[in-house]
Amino acid sequence: MKTRRALWIGAVIGFALLAGACADPAAEQARLDAVDNQNCIDLGFKPGTEPYGNCRLKLKEIRAKERGSQSPDVSFGLGVGVVHGF
Repeated sequence: MKTRRALWIGAVIGFALLAGACADPAAEQARLDAVDNQNCIDLGFKPGTEPYGNCRLKLKEIRAKERGSQSPDVSFGLGVGVVHGF
């Protein structure tokens, strides 16, 4: 009984992840633009002004930093040091 339930829950989670991966990037960008627009207006900025544009840019910058922090920072390399002045 518990095994069946676990399989069902796993299937639901898997479907949700698959559906999320197939989401339309343009639709997601439009949603984010609408949210940013409303946030800047709520903060008192008027569309078409320089401060409004700065607000929108700052929100995009914040989102980019958040995406960067979610990505694993994996790097490989070989360090070679040279010391002068023995």
